[in-house]
Amino acid sequence: MEEIKIILVPEAELTPSQKESIFKLQKECFSDVDRQSIEEDFIAESFARMFASTGQEIVGTLRLFKREIIFSGKKILLGGLGGTCVTKSSRRKGVANKMLKKGLEILKQEECDLACLNVDLKKQAYKLYENVGFKLMKRKISFENSKGKIKFDTGTMFIPVCSKQIYDCVMKSKETFHYGRGYW
Repeated sequence: MEEIKIILVPEAELTPSQKESIFKLQKECFSDVDRQSIEEDFIAESFARMFASTGQEIVGTLRLFKREIIFSGKKILLGGLGGTCVTKSSRRKGVANKMLKKGLEILKQEECDLACLNVDLKKQAYKLYENVGFKLMKRKISFENSKGKIKFDTGTMFIPVCSKQIYDCVMKSKETFHYGRGYW
């Protein structure tokens, strides 16, 4: 396989060609996700997008998020990774792993205390995230959807970025972790 090149593009600077690649990748990777859920729940705004390419072909993408939240009375800068997607022909070749590690480096530069992502526990992809160091939260999280409804879900994984102390507080607490507006 050709060398995997990772580039970071601020969301506001995406080209029409990159947007088309994102659309094709998401169609391939997330065709099983309920359309209503995508429109109502996955509304968080990302600040940047990562692309993995081999030669001229974009073979993967990942979104980067960050937001300030309050948990247990403490301000936390929460980082997020979402929409991780790799073409079927490029899977199991280290593409997602490389994007995830680079994404965590960026979130560290952004001074995020910890990072999270969401997985479908019916799929085996969560093992990829475990290999990078993410741990599954053993309780539900909550978030607000586009209609202002508070929803609950499982399958959220966390990793410390700049603060192991805050990570430990979040993971050991019995309090529901509220994500804020929009899931990623």
